Amino acid sequence: MSLQPHSFVARMPNEPGALHKAAAVLKRHNGNIERIQYDTRIDPNTVFFELSAEGDDLQAALDELDAMGYLRRTLPVPAYLKFDITLPHIPGALFDFLDMITGTGTNIAYLDYDETVPRGGPLRVAVVIDDGARANKLLDVLKSTYPLEIIEHSSVNEELDSNVFYVRFAQELRSLIPGVDEEFLLGFLHKSNHIAQELTRRGEEPRKVLRTILDSGLMLKESVKQGCAEMNTFDVPGGRMHCIQFPCGGNSYLLDIGARIVIDTGFGSYRDHLIACIRDIGWELDDIDAVLITHGDTDHCGSAWSLGADVHMSPQAYDIVSNCDRSYGSGSEGGLLETFYTRMIDLFSDADDAGSAVLLGGDIGSMHGFDVQSELDIRGTRVTVMKGHGGHQEGQLFYLFPDSHIIFTGDSLINFSTLSPERKEYMTLAKVLMTSVNVDSVKAKEERDLLMDLVRIYQDGSGTPLMICPGHGGVSELRGDALLPWN
Repeated sequence: MSLQPHSFVARMPNEPGALHKAAAVLKRHNGNIERIQYDTRIDPNTVFFELSAEGDDLQAALDELDAMGYLRRTLPVPAYLKFDITLPHIPGALFDFLDMITGTGTNIAYLDYDETVPRGGPLRVAVVIDDGARANKLLDVLKSTYPLEIIEHSSVNEELDSNVFYVRFAQELRSLIPGVDEEFLLGFLHKSNHIAQELTRRGEEPRKVLRTILDSGLMLKESVKQGCAEMNTFDVPGGRMHCIQFPCGGNSYLLDIGARIVIDTGFGSYRDHLIACIRDIGWELDDIDAVLITHGDTDHCGSAWSLGADVHMSPQAYDIVSNCDRSYGSGSEGGLLETFYTRMIDLFSDADDAGSAVLLGGDIGSMHGFDVQSELDIRGTRVTVMKGHGGHQEGQLFYLFPDSHIIFTGDSLINFSTLSPERKEYMTLAKVLMTSVNVDSVKAKEERDLLMDLVRIYQDGSGTPLMICPGHGGVSELRGDALLPWN
Protein backbone atom coordinates (compact mmCIF):
# COMPACT_ATOMS: atom_id res chain seq x y z
CA MET A 1 0.00 0.00 0.00
CA SER A 2 1.36 3.43 -0.92
CA LEU A 3 1.90 6.20 1.60
CA GLN A 4 -0.95 8.71 1.88
CA PRO A 5 -0.24 12.40 2.58
CA HIS A 6 -2.40 13.97 5.26
CA SER A 7 -2.60 17.30 7.05
CA PHE A 8 -4.17 17.76 10.45
CA VAL A 9 -4.42 20.27 13.26
CA ALA A 10 -3.58 19.16 16.78
CA ARG A 11 -4.98 20.74 19.91
CA MET A 12 -2.52 19.95 22.66
CA PRO A 13 -2.09 21.07 26.25
CA ASN A 14 0.63 23.67 26.74
CA GLU A 15 2.67 21.49 29.06
CA PRO A 16 6.04 19.69 28.97
CA GLY A 17 6.03 16.51 26.92
CA ALA A 18 2.76 17.11 25.06
CA LEU A 19 4.39 17.38 21.64
CA HIS A 20 6.58 14.40 22.42
CA LYS A 21 3.50 12.29 23.14
CA ALA A 22 1.97 13.19 19.79
CA ALA A 23 5.22 12.39 17.97
CA ALA A 24 5.38 9.03 19.75
CA VAL A 25 1.91 8.12 18.46
CA LEU A 26 2.89 8.96 14.90
CA LYS A 27 6.13 7.02 15.17
CA ARG A 28 4.34 3.98 16.58
CA HIS A 29 2.07 3.91 13.53
CA ASN A 30 4.91 4.46 11.02
CA GLY A 31 3.92 8.04 10.24
CA ASN A 32 6.54 10.15 8.49
CA ILE A 33 6.29 13.78 9.66
CA GLU A 34 7.03 15.94 6.62
CA ARG A 35 6.21 19.31 8.14
CA ILE A 36 5.38 20.55 11.60
CA GLN A 37 4.68 24.07 12.77
CA TYR A 38 4.19 25.28 16.33
CA ASP A 39 4.57 28.86 17.51
CA THR A 40 3.60 29.93 21.01
CA ARG A 41 3.65 33.56 19.81
CA ILE A 42 0.49 32.79 17.87
CA ASP A 43 -1.29 30.07 19.84
CA PRO A 44 0.28 27.90 22.58
CA ASN A 45 -2.21 25.07 22.11
CA THR A 46 -2.23 24.49 18.35
CA VAL A 47 0.22 22.45 16.26
CA PHE A 48 0.05 21.87 12.49
CA PHE A 49 1.23 18.55 11.06
CA GLU A 50 1.77 17.23 7.56
CA LEU A 51 2.65 13.54 7.43
CA SER A 52 2.47 10.50 5.24
CA ALA A 53 1.57 6.96 6.28
CA GLU A 54 -0.10 3.88 4.91
CA GLY A 55 -3.89 3.99 5.01
CA ASP A 56 -4.50 1.70 8.00
CA ASP A 57 -1.59 3.15 9.97
CA LEU A 58 -2.74 6.68 9.24
CA GLN A 59 -6.25 6.01 10.49
CA ALA A 60 -4.95 4.23 13.60
CA ALA A 61 -2.69 7.18 14.43
CA LEU A 62 -5.52 9.70 13.98
CA ASP A 63 -7.87 7.58 16.10
CA GLU A 64 -5.31 7.40 18.92
CA LEU A 65 -4.66 11.14 18.82
CA ASP A 66 -8.42 11.72 18.83
CA ALA A 67 -8.82 9.47 21.90
CA MET A 68 -6.12 11.52 23.67
CA GLY A 69 -8.05 14.70 22.89
CA TYR A 70 -5.21 15.92 20.64
CA LEU A 71 -6.95 15.85 17.27
CA ARG A 72 -8.96 18.89 16.28
CA ARG A 73 -11.83 17.80 14.04
CA THR A 74 -13.93 20.94 14.47
CA LEU A 75 -13.35 24.62 15.13
CA PRO A 76 -16.05 25.55 17.65
CA VAL A 77 -17.03 29.07 18.65
CA PRO A 78 -14.96 30.03 21.72
CA ALA A 79 -16.26 31.75 24.83
CA TYR A 80 -14.80 34.39 27.10
CA LEU A 81 -16.00 34.62 30.69
CA LYS A 82 -15.21 37.24 33.28
CA PHE A 83 -16.62 36.89 36.78
CA ASP A 84 -16.09 37.71 40.46
CA ILE A 85 -15.94 34.66 42.68
CA THR A 86 -15.71 34.53 46.46
CA LEU A 87 -13.49 31.75 47.80
CA PRO A 88 -13.50 30.58 51.42
CA HIS A 89 -10.71 32.14 53.45
CA ILE A 90 -9.03 28.81 54.28
CA PRO A 91 -5.79 27.08 53.24
CA GLY A 92 -6.05 25.37 49.87
CA ALA A 93 -9.08 27.33 48.68
CA LEU A 94 -7.34 28.70 45.59
CA PHE A 95 -5.85 25.29 44.81
CA ASP A 96 -9.28 23.67 44.90
CA PHE A 97 -10.72 26.36 42.62
CA LEU A 98 -7.87 26.02 40.11
CA ASP A 99 -8.23 22.25 40.18
CA MET A 100 -11.88 22.68 39.17
CA ILE A 101 -10.93 25.05 36.35
CA THR A 102 -8.19 22.76 35.05
CA GLY A 103 -10.51 19.79 35.14
CA THR A 104 -12.80 21.47 32.61
CA GLY A 105 -9.97 22.17 30.16
CA THR A 106 -10.32 25.92 30.58
CA ASN A 107 -7.55 28.49 29.99
CA ILE A 108 -7.21 31.24 32.62
CA ALA A 109 -6.68 34.66 31.06
CA TYR A 110 -6.02 36.35 34.41
CA LEU A 111 -6.67 36.28 38.16
CA ASP A 112 -6.74 39.38 40.32
CA TYR A 113 -7.73 40.07 43.93
CA ASP A 114 -9.19 43.55 44.36
CA GLU A 115 -6.94 45.27 46.89
CA THR A 116 -9.61 47.88 47.63
CA VAL A 117 -11.96 45.39 49.31
CA PRO A 118 -11.47 43.67 52.69
CA ARG A 119 -9.39 40.51 52.86
CA GLY A 120 -11.45 37.55 51.76
CA GLY A 121 -13.30 39.60 49.14
CA PRO A 122 -14.04 38.41 45.61
CA LEU A 123 -11.43 37.22 43.14
CA ARG A 124 -11.73 38.68 39.62
CA VAL A 125 -11.26 35.87 37.06
CA ALA A 126 -11.24 35.81 33.27
CA VAL A 127 -11.19 32.48 31.45
CA VAL A 128 -11.22 31.30 27.87
CA ILE A 129 -13.01 28.17 26.73
CA ASP A 130 -12.19 27.07 23.18
CA ASP A 131 -15.62 25.43 22.89
CA GLY A 132 -18.28 27.88 24.00
CA ALA A 133 -20.78 25.06 24.47
CA ARG A 134 -18.94 24.16 27.69
CA ALA A 135 -19.21 27.65 29.15
CA ASN A 136 -22.60 27.15 30.79
CA LYS A 137 -21.48 23.82 32.21
CA LEU A 138 -18.49 25.50 33.85
CA LEU A 139 -20.69 28.24 35.29
CA ASP A 140 -23.11 25.68 36.71
CA VAL A 141 -20.25 23.84 38.42
CA LEU A 142 -18.82 27.04 39.90
CA LYS A 143 -22.21 28.39 41.03
CA SER A 144 -22.93 25.19 42.90
CA THR A 145 -19.78 25.69 44.97
CA TYR A 146 -19.01 29.41 45.28
CA PRO A 147 -20.76 32.78 45.36
CA LEU A 148 -20.29 34.09 41.81
CA GLU A 149 -21.18 37.22 39.85
CA ILE A 150 -20.82 37.19 36.05
CA ILE A 151 -19.24 40.35 34.64
CA GLU A 152 -18.96 39.35 30.98
CA HIS A 153 -19.95 36.34 28.89
CA SER A 154 -19.18 36.66 25.19
CA SER A 155 -17.97 34.73 22.18
CA VAL A 156 -15.54 37.38 20.92
CA ASN A 157 -12.96 39.22 22.98
CA GLU A 158 -9.49 40.51 22.18
CA GLU A 159 -8.06 38.55 25.10
CA LEU A 160 -8.84 35.33 23.24
CA ASP A 161 -5.84 36.06 21.04
CA SER A 162 -3.34 34.85 23.61
CA ASN A 163 -5.19 31.63 24.38
CA VAL A 164 -7.16 30.21 21.44
CA PHE A 165 -6.04 32.39 18.56
CA TYR A 166 -6.73 29.90 15.78
CA VAL A 167 -10.23 29.11 17.02
CA ARG A 168 -11.06 32.79 16.93
CA PHE A 169 -9.35 33.16 13.56
CA ALA A 170 -11.61 30.39 12.22
CA GLN A 171 -14.65 32.12 13.69
CA GLU A 172 -13.87 35.25 11.65
CA LEU A 173 -13.20 33.13 8.56
CA ARG A 174 -16.72 31.70 8.82
CA SER A 175 -18.16 35.15 8.21
CA LEU A 176 -16.05 35.53 5.05
CA ILE A 177 -16.74 32.13 3.48
CA PRO A 178 -20.15 31.11 4.86
CA GLY A 179 -21.52 27.65 4.25
CA VAL A 180 -18.21 25.78 4.19
CA ASP A 181 -17.87 22.63 6.29
CA GLU A 182 -15.42 22.03 9.14
CA GLU A 183 -13.08 19.97 6.97
CA PHE A 184 -12.72 22.82 4.47
CA LEU A 185 -12.26 25.34 7.28
CA LEU A 186 -9.52 23.26 8.90
CA GLY A 187 -7.80 22.92 5.53
CA PHE A 188 -7.93 26.67 4.95
CA LEU A 189 -6.59 27.24 8.47
CA HIS A 190 -3.73 24.87 7.72
CA LYS A 191 -2.83 26.74 4.52
CA SER A 192 -3.10 30.12 6.28
CA ASN A 193 -0.66 28.92 8.91
CA HIS A 194 1.72 27.71 6.20
CA ILE A 195 1.70 31.19 4.66
CA ALA A 196 2.34 32.77 8.07
CA GLN A 197 5.26 30.39 8.61
CA GLU A 198 6.77 31.17 5.21
CA LEU A 199 6.47 34.93 5.65
CA THR A 200 7.83 34.75 9.20
CA ARG A 201 11.01 33.32 7.68
CA ARG A 202 11.10 36.44 5.50
CA GLY A 203 10.86 38.79 8.46
CA GLU A 204 7.12 39.35 8.88
CA GLU A 205 5.40 39.06 12.27
CA PRO A 206 3.17 35.94 12.14
CA ARG A 207 0.09 37.48 13.67
CA LYS A 208 0.31 40.39 11.25
CA VAL A 209 0.23 37.91 8.37
CA LEU A 210 -2.83 36.12 9.72
CA ARG A 211 -4.53 39.44 10.47
CA THR A 212 -3.81 40.55 6.90
CA ILE A 213 -5.53 37.42 5.54
CA LEU A 214 -8.66 38.32 7.48
CA ASP A 215 -8.48 42.02 6.58
CA SER A 216 -8.29 41.13 2.88
CA GLY A 217 -11.74 39.63 3.17
CA LEU A 218 -13.25 41.84 5.85
CA MET A 219 -12.47 45.12 4.04
CA LEU A 220 -13.92 43.74 0.83
CA LYS A 221 -17.05 42.44 2.55
CA GLU A 222 -17.63 45.73 4.36
CA SER A 223 -17.22 47.74 1.15
CA VAL A 224 -19.84 45.62 -0.61
CA LYS A 225 -22.33 46.22 2.20
CA GLN A 226 -21.79 49.97 2.09
CA GLY A 227 -22.63 50.28 -1.60
CA CYS A 228 -19.50 51.15 -3.30
CA ALA A 229 -18.74 52.37 -6.78
CA GLU A 230 -17.40 55.82 -7.61
CA MET A 231 -18.12 56.57 -11.28
CA ASN A 232 -16.63 59.41 -13.31
CA THR A 233 -17.71 60.22 -16.88
CA PHE A 234 -15.48 61.61 -19.63
CA ASP A 235 -16.30 62.88 -23.09
CA VAL A 236 -14.06 61.14 -25.64
CA PRO A 237 -13.88 61.27 -29.45
CA GLY A 238 -16.87 59.30 -30.69
CA GLY A 239 -18.80 59.18 -27.43
CA ARG A 240 -18.30 58.75 -23.69
CA MET A 241 -16.22 56.71 -21.29
CA HIS A 242 -17.19 55.93 -17.67
CA CYS A 243 -14.51 55.00 -15.11
CA ILE A 244 -15.76 52.96 -12.15
CA GLN A 245 -13.42 52.86 -9.16
CA PHE A 246 -14.41 50.23 -6.63
CA PRO A 247 -13.29 50.63 -2.99
CA CYS A 248 -11.08 47.52 -3.21
CA GLY A 249 -9.31 46.04 -6.20
CA GLY A 250 -9.31 47.16 -9.83
CA ASN A 251 -11.29 49.58 -11.93
CA SER A 252 -13.93 48.83 -14.53
CA TYR A 253 -14.59 50.97 -17.61
CA LEU A 254 -17.73 51.39 -19.71
CA LEU A 255 -16.88 52.66 -23.17
CA ASP A 256 -19.71 53.94 -25.40
CA ILE A 257 -18.20 54.93 -28.76
CA GLY A 258 -20.50 53.30 -31.29
CA ALA A 259 -19.74 49.94 -29.74
CA ARG A 260 -20.54 49.40 -26.07
CA ILE A 261 -17.57 47.76 -24.40
CA VAL A 262 -16.71 46.86 -20.79
CA ILE A 263 -13.01 46.81 -19.94
CA ASP A 264 -12.35 44.78 -16.78
CA THR A 265 -15.10 44.00 -14.29
CA GLY A 266 -13.75 44.24 -10.74
CA PHE A 267 -14.23 41.62 -8.05
CA GLY A 268 -17.07 39.12 -8.35
CA SER A 269 -18.60 40.46 -5.16
CA TYR A 270 -19.08 43.82 -6.92
CA ARG A 271 -21.09 42.34 -9.82
CA ASP A 272 -24.40 43.81 -8.57
CA HIS A 273 -22.80 47.24 -8.23
CA LEU A 274 -21.26 46.97 -11.69
CA ILE A 275 -24.60 45.99 -13.22
CA ALA A 276 -26.27 48.90 -11.40
CA CYS A 277 -23.70 51.28 -12.92
CA ILE A 278 -24.31 49.80 -16.36
CA ARG A 279 -28.03 50.44 -16.00
CA ASP A 280 -27.45 53.92 -14.53
CA ILE A 281 -25.91 55.04 -17.85
CA GLY A 282 -28.87 53.66 -19.77
CA TRP A 283 -27.50 50.29 -20.89
CA GLU A 284 -28.95 46.85 -20.44
CA LEU A 285 -26.73 43.78 -20.33
CA ASP A 286 -27.91 42.81 -23.82
CA ASP A 287 -26.44 46.08 -25.09
CA ILE A 288 -22.86 45.08 -24.25
CA ASP A 289 -20.93 44.17 -27.40
CA ALA A 290 -17.79 42.82 -25.70
CA VAL A 291 -15.99 42.46 -22.38
CA LEU A 292 -12.22 43.03 -22.65
CA ILE A 293 -10.03 41.74 -19.80
CA THR A 294 -6.55 43.16 -19.24
CA HIS A 295 -5.26 40.27 -17.09
CA GLY A 296 -6.23 37.31 -14.95
CA ASP A 297 -6.24 38.77 -11.44
CA THR A 298 -9.70 38.30 -9.96
CA ASP A 299 -10.08 41.99 -9.09
CA HIS A 300 -10.06 42.61 -12.87
CA CYS A 301 -12.14 39.70 -14.14
CA GLY A 302 -14.07 38.42 -11.12
CA SER A 303 -17.49 39.04 -12.69
CA ALA A 304 -16.53 38.82 -16.36
CA TRP A 305 -18.88 35.90 -17.04
CA SER A 306 -21.85 37.50 -15.26
CA LEU A 307 -22.51 40.11 -17.95
CA GLY A 308 -23.57 37.73 -20.74
CA ALA A 309 -21.31 39.21 -23.44
CA ASP A 310 -18.29 37.63 -25.13
CA VAL A 311 -15.25 37.77 -22.84
CA HIS A 312 -11.94 38.59 -24.59
CA MET A 313 -8.63 37.85 -22.87
CA SER A 314 -5.23 36.33 -23.52
CA PRO A 315 -4.74 32.54 -23.41
CA GLN A 316 -2.36 33.04 -20.47
CA ALA A 317 -4.96 35.04 -18.51
CA TYR A 318 -7.52 32.31 -19.16
CA ASP A 319 -5.06 29.71 -17.84
CA ILE A 320 -4.48 31.83 -14.73
CA VAL A 321 -8.21 32.00 -14.00
CA SER A 322 -8.74 28.29 -14.76
CA ASN A 323 -5.82 27.14 -12.61
CA CYS A 324 -6.40 29.59 -9.71
CA ASP A 325 -2.75 30.64 -9.75
CA ARG A 326 -1.87 34.24 -10.58
CA SER A 327 1.75 33.18 -11.21
CA TYR A 328 0.74 30.53 -13.77
CA GLY A 329 3.04 30.59 -16.80
CA SER A 330 5.69 32.68 -15.04
CA GLY A 331 9.02 31.74 -13.49
CA SER A 332 7.30 31.57 -10.09
CA GLU A 333 4.46 29.30 -11.26
CA GLY A 334 3.00 27.22 -8.43
CA GLY A 335 4.63 29.42 -5.78
CA LEU A 336 3.18 28.94 -2.31
CA LEU A 337 2.37 32.61 -1.72
CA GLU A 338 0.85 33.37 -5.14
CA THR A 339 -1.23 30.20 -5.27
CA PHE A 340 -2.64 30.72 -1.77
CA TYR A 341 -3.41 34.38 -2.45
CA THR A 342 -5.25 33.59 -5.68
CA ARG A 343 -7.44 30.94 -4.10
CA MET A 344 -8.03 33.01 -0.97
CA ILE A 345 -9.13 36.13 -2.83
CA ASP A 346 -11.28 34.09 -5.23
CA LEU A 347 -13.12 32.71 -2.20
CA PHE A 348 -13.47 36.03 -0.41
CA SER A 349 -14.64 37.85 -3.55
CA ASP A 350 -17.07 35.27 -4.97
CA ALA A 351 -15.25 35.12 -8.30
CA ASP A 352 -16.95 33.78 -11.42
CA ASP A 353 -15.81 30.38 -12.64
CA ALA A 354 -14.08 30.60 -16.00
CA GLY A 355 -16.59 30.23 -18.83
CA SER A 356 -15.98 30.39 -22.55
CA ALA A 357 -13.70 33.15 -23.82
CA VAL A 358 -12.38 34.66 -27.02
CA LEU A 359 -8.61 34.14 -26.69
CA LEU A 360 -6.51 36.94 -28.15
CA GLY A 361 -3.20 35.64 -29.43
CA GLY A 362 -1.22 35.43 -32.62
CA ASP A 363 1.66 37.94 -32.60
CA ILE A 364 0.60 39.67 -35.83
CA GLY A 365 3.12 42.48 -35.49
CA SER A 366 4.79 44.81 -32.99
CA MET A 367 4.33 48.31 -31.64
CA HIS A 368 6.99 50.22 -29.68
CA GLY A 369 8.44 47.12 -28.00
CA PHE A 370 5.19 45.19 -27.55
CA ASP A 371 3.86 42.29 -29.61
CA VAL A 372 0.50 43.04 -31.21
CA GLN A 373 -1.83 40.13 -30.52
CA SER A 374 -4.84 41.23 -32.51
CA GLU A 375 -6.55 44.08 -34.35
CA LEU A 376 -10.19 43.91 -33.25
CA ASP A 377 -13.16 45.45 -35.00
CA ILE A 378 -16.09 45.64 -32.59
CA ARG A 379 -19.07 47.08 -34.48
CA GLY A 380 -16.77 49.42 -36.34
CA THR A 381 -14.63 50.33 -33.33
CA ARG A 382 -10.93 49.59 -33.87
CA VAL A 383 -8.87 48.13 -31.00
CA THR A 384 -5.15 47.34 -31.10
CA VAL A 385 -4.32 44.60 -28.60
CA MET A 386 -0.75 44.54 -27.27
CA LYS A 387 0.78 41.94 -25.00
CA GLY A 388 2.89 42.82 -21.96
CA HIS A 389 6.22 41.23 -21.11
CA GLY A 390 5.02 39.22 -18.10
CA GLY A 391 6.10 41.67 -15.41
CA HIS A 392 2.92 42.22 -13.46
CA GLN A 393 1.46 38.96 -14.73
CA GLU A 394 1.78 36.68 -17.73
CA GLY A 395 -0.62 37.48 -20.54
CA GLN A 396 -1.50 41.02 -19.49
CA LEU A 397 -2.94 42.93 -22.43
CA PHE A 398 -3.01 46.64 -23.24
CA TYR A 399 -5.92 47.92 -25.34
CA LEU A 400 -5.36 50.95 -27.56
CA PHE A 401 -8.38 52.68 -29.12
CA PRO A 402 -6.65 54.86 -31.76
CA ASP A 403 -9.78 56.67 -32.97
CA SER A 404 -10.71 57.78 -29.45
CA HIS A 405 -7.11 58.28 -28.20
CA ILE A 406 -7.50 55.97 -25.20
CA ILE A 407 -5.21 53.24 -23.85
CA PHE A 408 -6.09 50.76 -21.09
CA THR A 409 -2.87 49.80 -19.34
CA GLY A 410 -3.95 47.21 -16.76
CA ASP A 411 -1.69 47.25 -13.70
CA SER A 412 1.49 48.23 -15.56
CA LEU A 413 0.93 51.98 -15.60
CA ILE A 414 -0.81 53.47 -12.55
CA ASN A 415 -0.88 57.01 -11.23
CA PHE A 416 -0.63 56.15 -7.53
CA SER A 417 -1.20 59.76 -6.47
CA THR A 418 -4.84 59.39 -7.58
CA LEU A 419 -5.55 56.48 -5.21
CA SER A 420 -7.57 57.17 -2.07
CA PRO A 421 -5.96 56.18 1.27
CA GLU A 422 -8.43 53.29 1.56
CA ARG A 423 -7.53 51.93 -1.89
CA LYS A 424 -3.82 52.24 -1.12
CA GLU A 425 -4.35 50.35 2.13
CA TYR A 426 -6.14 47.50 0.37
CA MET A 427 -3.42 47.22 -2.28
CA THR A 428 -0.85 46.98 0.52
CA LEU A 429 -2.52 43.83 1.90
CA ALA A 430 -1.70 41.86 -1.26
CA LYS A 431 1.90 43.03 -1.12
CA VAL A 432 2.23 41.80 2.48
CA LEU A 433 0.90 38.34 1.59
CA MET A 434 2.90 37.91 -1.64
CA THR A 435 5.86 40.28 -0.96
CA SER A 436 5.26 41.72 -4.46
CA VAL A 437 2.23 42.12 -6.70
CA ASN A 438 4.47 41.55 -9.74
CA VAL A 439 5.53 38.06 -10.80
CA ASP A 440 8.76 39.57 -12.23
CA SER A 441 9.80 42.97 -10.88
CA VAL A 442 12.50 43.54 -13.51
CA LYS A 443 10.06 42.95 -16.37
CA ALA A 444 7.44 45.06 -14.59
CA LYS A 445 9.75 48.10 -14.65
CA GLU A 446 10.56 47.37 -18.29
CA GLU A 447 6.84 47.31 -19.13
CA ARG A 448 6.22 50.61 -17.37
CA ASP A 449 9.11 52.35 -19.11
CA LEU A 450 8.05 51.05 -22.52
CA LEU A 451 4.44 52.12 -21.96
CA MET A 452 5.61 55.63 -21.06
CA ASP A 453 7.67 55.69 -24.27
CA LEU A 454 4.70 54.42 -26.29
CA VAL A 455 2.49 57.20 -24.91
CA ARG A 456 5.14 59.85 -25.75
CA ILE A 457 5.61 58.55 -29.30
CA TYR A 458 1.84 58.38 -29.85
CA GLN A 459 1.32 61.91 -28.57
CA ASP A 460 4.24 63.30 -30.60
CA GLY A 461 2.94 61.59 -33.74
CA SER A 462 -0.73 62.48 -33.37
CA GLY A 463 -0.42 65.79 -31.60
CA THR A 464 -3.21 64.57 -29.31
CA PRO A 465 -2.95 63.61 -25.60
CA LEU A 466 -3.53 59.92 -24.98
CA MET A 467 -6.04 59.17 -22.21
CA ILE A 468 -4.42 56.61 -19.88
CA CYS A 469 -6.93 54.32 -18.15
CA PRO A 470 -5.10 52.31 -15.49
CA GLY A 471 -6.12 49.17 -13.63
CA HIS A 472 -6.32 51.16 -10.38
CA GLY A 473 -6.75 54.84 -9.61
CA GLY A 474 -7.82 57.77 -11.70
CA VAL A 475 -7.72 58.38 -15.44
CA SER A 476 -4.46 60.18 -16.26
CA GLU A 477 -2.31 61.74 -18.94
CA LEU A 478 1.43 61.99 -19.48
CA ARG A 479 2.98 65.48 -19.43
CA GLY A 480 6.74 65.38 -19.77
CA ASP A 481 7.81 62.61 -17.39
CA ALA A 482 4.86 63.01 -15.02
CA LEU A 483 1.57 61.13 -14.87
CA LEU A 484 -1.11 63.66 -13.97
CA PRO A 485 -4.87 63.41 -13.48
CA TRP A 486 -6.72 63.79 -16.80
CA ASN A 487 -7.75 67.39 -17.30
